[in-house]
Amino acid sequence: MSDFKGLYNIRDMVPNDKNFIMATLLRGIYYGDPYFTAIPKDIFMKNYKIIAETLLDSGKVNVKLACLKEDPDTILGYSILSADYQCIIWTFVKSPWRKRGIGRSLLPQHPQAYMHLTPIGNELLHKFPGIVFNPFYPITSRSL
Repeated sequence: MSDFKGLYNIRDMVPNDKNFIMATLLRGIYYGDPYFTAIPKDIFMKNYKIIAETLLDSGKVNVKLACLKEDPDTILGYSILSADYQCIIWTFVKSPWRKRGIGRSLLPQHPQAYMHLTPIGNELLHKFPGIVFNPFYPITSRSL
């Protein structure tokens, strides 16, 4: 894990990152959660795109990206966190870079909640004591 830490930096989202984030977020949520796969794909993509864009454009979330040091435009992964850093809205790491500590480096030390019930979301239950699945976190915490 530590061998890879020197290969990347963590930075904030810039406008050029949005297309990549939107594409991986929409596909990840749709294919990663059986609740959403029950929705016809075109209906989900059309409607959840509005939700995702609203979230990213709100200025009230923190989007952190892990990028290669020598090429900051090469994204290895990212996280979308609530404004108070207490909720993991979404985390993604490209498959060749998984299991190397990149995802963990994009997350807060002691999050209270995660918003999407995917297999990776469920793994968070074992990695963070006290974390709960709460798809309403931004609404109930008033962080958005």
